Amino acid sequence: MTDAMSESKNKCRQHSVDYLKFCFIQSLPEKQSPMCLLCNKVLGNDAMKPSKLQYHLRRCHPDKTEKDLKYFQTLKHKFQKRPTLDRIFASTSQRNNDGLRASYNISLLIAKSGKPHTIGEKLILKRF
Repeated sequence: MTDAMSESKNKCRQHSVDYLKFCFIQSLPEKQSPMCLLCNKVLGNDAMKPSKLQYHLRRCHPDKTEKDLKYFQTLKHKFQKRPTLDRIFASTSQRNNDGLRASYNISLLIAKSGKPHTIGEKLILKRF
């Protein structure tokens, strides 16, 4: 009895690209959970069967059941190109990076002058 229990493993289904025809993609690159492109609902690993994915599509999105694979590929492409927090903050941090560099250079000039911090305006106006 214990040998049978030790040999049995938890089965973890792998994501298949064929699930796109049911409007499901992999939720995150490191996770194997299926995510619906229409409602963004993430289902458990036990739902990663074509019959259960098709059931979700028919039950929750009956108007999309007759759509072809090209439609779902377009949805996937739009989903991957959407603005995310990482992309938004990456572009803003690039703009702030120039201001930070200028602030650092001014502080460095003030520190090298060896005078009080009120000398900053004179240093900047003298340089430019």
